[in-house]
Amino acid sequence: MTLAYAHHPPGYKAPAKSPRLRPWEGASPYYKNRPLRGPRGSDVLRLLRKPITFRNVPKLEKITLHTMVKGALDDSAHLHVAGMVMQAISNIRVTTHKTRKNVAGFGLRAGQYVSVTAELRGEDMQHFLAKVIDIVMPKIKEWKGVKGSSGDSSGNLTFGFSAEETALFPEVEVNYDM
Repeated sequence: MTLAYAHHPPGYKAPAKSPRLRPWEGASPYYKNRPLRGPRGSDVLRLLRKPITFRNVPKLEKITLHTMVKGALDDSAHLHVAGMVMQAISNIRVTTHKTRKNVAGFGLRAGQYVSVTAELRGEDMQHFLAKVIDIVMPKIKEWKGVKGSSGDSSGNLTFGFSAEETALFPEVEVNYDM
């Protein structure tokens, strides 16, 4: 899911990279015509990229869609609309969640419904992922991609769409005028 494309504006010059192998420095005749040295800290030259084998190909297990609806604090209609939008783009029924505690700073009271979640597995997950990668992400202007650091060490990747970007899903675009 991380985007490998990096956009560079006209006139951009990439900083020079240091060579992987280091030359011998000094005026000694001993250094003449010797092969280049390995990187600092090790004599072994590490691979640039880990080879992909059948053992380390990443496998998707599930995709979880979640949204917290701020407008649901005042009017439950916002939560219904968010649920319908998420159900349209995910093709499965969504679940709503209540708040557990009062949080005065956010204006939350215990027992209020404020968020919607959908969990995708199997074919629905594959269709959703293909739709996001092939249709939605290319339509986003100035899309910087998903940061490589947005994941955790457990293999989870997290990114979000704004309301305007969510409207780019084909199911939402059709009904957006309503």
